[in-house]
Amino acid sequence: MLEVMPSDFSQTLPDRMALFQAKARALSRLRRWNGASDVTVAQHLVDACDHAPLAVKGHILLHDIEEDETGDLITPVKHRMRALGIWQVFDAEIVQPVRRKYTAAAGLGWPCPVRIEATIKEIDLRLKVTEYRDTVDRSIVSFTPPPGIEAYCDYMLPWSPQKAEAQFMDRAVRFLPALRGAK
Repeated sequence: MLEVMPSDFSQTLPDRMALFQAKARALSRLRRWNGASDVTVAQHLVDACDHAPLAVKGHILLHDIEEDETGDLITPVKHRMRALGIWQVFDAEIVQPVRRKYTAAAGLGWPCPVRIEATIKEIDLRLKVTEYRDTVDRSIVSFTPPPGIEAYCDYMLPWSPQKAEAQFMDRAVRFLPALRGAK
């Protein structure tokens, strides 16, 4: 069952726009792959949105929304955190509350529906393979793509922070119900 948090909808449209603009600015300056790629988290979120079907676009635009607060943790770090038994607490106490806040402010239901989550994971993994192929300094990070997961065909070039911020806000206004139509 999807939960809507009415208290978050009491914000005015300018308040919600300011909230997402600040997030876009922060994410557009945070490089992915623990800094080994010039692709920013904001660009990654826009690329994910652009590859998603319409029903998924809003949720996928927010799938890494917390990373300006947590950093872009690379997979080996996440695996180690799981092995140590600390990932579950980190996720429940830090990641999920941020995602929930922005999902509610965006006017989307919480939690993300399972079928949408599955599509997000598939697109995210394909983007990861594409980013590694095209933008990651392999002397810093090593990654073996899972069998059967193919990169997207188009070559990926990193954007400037300004472009990533502007493109994130463009998608936010187009695909987040609580921002739809804002300028």
